[in-house]
This record gives sequence, C-alpha cells and structure tokens, in this order.
Amino acid sequence: MDSFLVSQALAAVAFTCGVVSFQCKKRRDVLLWLSASALTNAFHFFVLGRNSAGTLYVVMGIRVFTAAFTTDKRLMYVFMALILAGFFFSYEHPLDILALFGSLLPTYGNFQQSDRKVRLIYMACAVTWMVHNYLAGSPVAVLMETTFLVSNVIGYWRIYRFAIKA
Repeated sequence: MDSFLVSQALAAVAFTCGVVSFQCKKRRDVLLWLSASALTNAFHFFVLGRNSAGTLYVVMGIRVFTAAFTTDKRLMYVFMALILAGFFFSYEHPLDILALFGSLLPTYGNFQQSDRKVRLIYMACAVTWMVHNYLAGSPVAVLMETTFLVSNVIGYWRIYRFAIKA
C-alpha cells in the first residue's frame, strides 16, 4: 500500500478518536480519547516524513494521557520542556514552528482543572493544526482538525448551553 494512503488511513483513525473525545462529558474521558488520537496522528506524520510533527504528537499523546490522571503544574512544565527539546532536535522546516505552537498550547490546557478551559484551548489548537496540516499537504488531517473544532463546539454547546460561567 502507498505510504500516502497509509498516512491518510492513520489520520482517519485519529480523526475518529478525536471526534469521540469531544462528545464525552468527563474531563478524563475527553483526555483519554485525545491521547489515542494524538498517538495515532503521530504515526500518520511519521509515515508522511514529517518527523518533527510526529515527535511532537508522541509527546502530546503521552502528555494527554498523563493529564487525564493529574493536573500537577510541575508535570505541565516537564512536558513543555520535552516538547521544546523534541522541537529543537527534530526541527526541519519553518512549518515546524506551527507544530510547536500547536503542541505547547494544549499542554497548558491539559493541566487545567476545568474541562471548559481544556475545551476552549483545544478549539484554538485545532485552528493551529488545521493551518499546519494544510501546509503539510495532508487533506485528511485538515478535515480531522476541522471536525475536531466543530465537534468540540457542538460538545461544548451540548454540555454547557444552560451554564452561565465560561
């Protein structure tokens, strides 16, 4: 099978996990599904030859899994340092700067206690990855992030539509 087709199949699996994540109500469930999505997405980028984005997504998957069980800010800083180190050692193109931002932003979000903050930060993150994936030439990944954004907005509205505080 062609490596591009394999990459797009992996992106489709990551896509499904991400859509499911934002329809969950509990913070931990959202984060566990996002972890599965991130790790699958990492392999998608490795197959595309985008090693920097793939490396950042591996760190992201481990980070999200960890954050599902703790909001300890010290761990947030450890993961930010790992992301920066991964970026430093795998930087290949200016496009990788978007991947860096797309990895640091949700790191901050994952270690927030409020699932609302997690969701709002992930909305901004989806836009960052949409631009990255478009420029990287991955149409399924663009569609995936667009759907993550829409799913997140729908999930946020569905769960919090009657709440006053954001």
